[in-house]
Amino acid sequence: MLLKNSRVSHALAFKEKVETEGRPIDILSYGSFVEHYGKHGQLGSALMILKECIATHGSPPGEKNLKFIRQICRSRELTDEVGLVELIGEDPIDWLREGQANLKREYSYRGRRNLDRTRNALLRI
Repeated sequence: MLLKNSRVSHALAFKEKVETEGRPIDILSYGSFVEHYGKHGQLGSALMILKECIATHGSPPGEKNLKFIRQICRSRELTDEVGLVELIGEDPIDWLREGQANLKREYSYRGRRNLDRTRNALLRI
């Protein structure tokens, strides 16, 4: 809630307060930090919080929170330099992007008309 109102300093102070009590913040809170830094284009801060989350909980936050980091790395072509795939895994939306580029024509009328002719020829036999 603090991050949605752009109160990053208050959110960091709360994080420090919780950690001084000996408790780690939960994975959803880490996700909120990562998402906030990603939306504002602060890749270094987002990666630092992400690595801390993985060290603390053993897994990254949800894909909703990682979306902006992936977009920044893809647009700046930093995916290999940052080691994003090793850190959080493959992008689950890559199959959709690949399919839109290569398979979209296959399902249009012009793309499937030859398939229909072949099917009809097989039925006539």
